[in-house]
Amino acid sequence: METKRTLPIEFYRLIVRAASLLACMVLIAGCSFGGRPAASQAQAASGENGTPNLRPTFTPTPTPTELPWPRFDVPNETNPTPAPLVAERVILPEGTKVWLLMGAEDEKPTRGRTNAIHLVLVNERLSKASIISIPGSTFVYLPGQGMGRINTAYPLGGMKLVSDTLVYNFGLRPDRFVVAHETEFTWLVDDLGGIEVSVITPIRDDCGGLPAGLHSMNGEKALCYVSYKGDDEVQQTRRQQQVLQLLFTKLVQLGRLARLPIMYASYDQNLDTDISLMDLLLRIPLALRLGDPDRVKSFVLGWAELEGWELPDLTRTSVLLPREGKISQVVDQAVDAIKEPSALNAVVLTYEMQLTEVIGLTRTYDALQTLINQPTHTSTALATQPGQATSTPVPPGQTPLPSSTPTRTPVATQTPRPTPTPDGPYPYPTASFFTETPVYP
Repeated sequence: METKRTLPIEFYRLIVRAASLLACMVLIAGCSFGGRPAASQAQAASGENGTPNLRPTFTPTPTPTELPWPRFDVPNETNPTPAPLVAERVILPEGTKVWLLMGAEDEKPTRGRTNAIHLVLVNERLSKASIISIPGSTFVYLPGQGMGRINTAYPLGGMKLVSDTLVYNFGLRPDRFVVAHETEFTWLVDDLGGIEVSVITPIRDDCGGLPAGLHSMNGEKALCYVSYKGDDEVQQTRRQQQVLQLLFTKLVQLGRLARLPIMYASYDQNLDTDISLMDLLLRIPLALRLGDPDRVKSFVLGWAELEGWELPDLTRTSVLLPREGKISQVVDQAVDAIKEPSALNAVVLTYEMQLTEVIGLTRTYDALQTLINQPTHTSTALATQPGQATSTPVPPGQTPLPSSTPTRTPVATQTPRPTPTPDGPYPYPTASFFTETPVYP
């Protein structure tokens, strides 16, 4: 007996079909967003004409949420000297970042003492900077560790203790940091072709002797120059700051910033840093402006802010004890130096032109090399001397007659490629055409 379908069955089937259709639509939508790009997205990526867009797009790293300012318990430290009060937080101008540059005496993975400590306050909005250089033997309070020399904060507690120490004693917290070692320092000096250093205070008992005057230094000589302490650590800190400024100035000259990706890749494995390559590339225009010496002010904690003191123990270790209230005065001066805008010097335009020229020459050189390396299909012609007959085609089935005229095949020789000159834009060779000249044996 035939059973007739009723309306509820048809309604149920309709619901099943609708649910299946909805599931398919969800899957298709998921593929459009998570898998292959949709048509509108593909068109936007390739351009209006459908031509692939070969220019890479860089998305800057989102600004991290600011961490809460550290709070410290009142220290009861009295040995060997009472701990100072916590410094007030320094109010920085808008757009100012604090970069910490340190030089460690031991190579990775060992965390050695940092005998070079430089705080760089960079007002990125006004393109101005202040450098505060701190002698390594400055005797400060290390939160959780007690009183100690500031150069021991890094080996004792890493960057966490260094940051807390700077917050407690200076009211500043670093946003970015770099810890370099002796190897990377010598590499940088040599990669830049050495530096010209004006020696003010002569060094007689080290570095091969350095009398007062202008000296050309390679990496090894420059390392000895900044490492020499003698009897005055403040002078050593001034030498470190001097060389640091010379290296930065030479880096922004003659388009050397074009080599920044190569240099970063060479040093990245040896440095201890939280600075990415993108952080540096996005700040190349800022670096060119800071190449103007009038836009960078230098401060050193010297004898007006520090006094020599021997620890009252058996070691009788000499340290530099901060004078009360003097560190905050130096920090305030450094902040005031980057608050007001100022006009750009013409030297900045020169640096920009040099960098643009080097990038243009590099692209031209790369394009020529790509063109040269492409395979070419040329017919090889037989060279005949004047008055000699050329060979004629032989009909099929016949044996060709021997030819008494020898054939000479041209031999291609390569013209030497250009090499970079010391006076040219560093480090790229000047672009020139490369041809193959036939030479007959």
